[in-house]
Amino acid sequence: MGEFSKYLSRERVTILEVKNKRQAIDGTLELLRESPSLMDFSRVTAAVWQREEVVPTGLGLGIGAPHVRIPSVRFPIAAMSVLRRGVDYGSLDATPVRLILMVAMPPDSEAEWLRYLARASAVFRDDAMRHKLFAAVTPDALWDLIKEH
Repeated sequence: MGEFSKYLSRERVTILEVKNKRQAIDGTLELLRESPSLMDFSRVTAAVWQREEVVPTGLGLGIGAPHVRIPSVRFPIAAMSVLRRGVDYGSLDATPVRLILMVAMPPDSEAEWLRYLARASAVFRDDAMRHKLFAAVTPDALWDLIKEH
């Protein structure tokens, strides 16, 4: 398993058919609902949306990266969704978002978050890899693409 996939699992990657940002983020959050890494799913959900209201997490290049570091998270965890159609996300480059990488970490994990974000950014900056991720048609195909990165 690679550095990028270390907080993901096959159960936390999916393909979503959504119409807007709310559905995209909520659909990705659902992948975390049953995780033992979270002590309180509703607090994580509220924190993600509070963060999103302050500053949208659209990174550009079709990527959204909602993230939180709060006490309701025991261990770092991530979920990823590829959106069949891009959604308006409020990204700096105004590109519709096609992929959501959601990350939840404990409050004392700033260095770990920065390392993980750097690795994810490297994966997403690779044009060929990014387009392969966007083109994935099943969760298994998506997982096969990311599990070695």
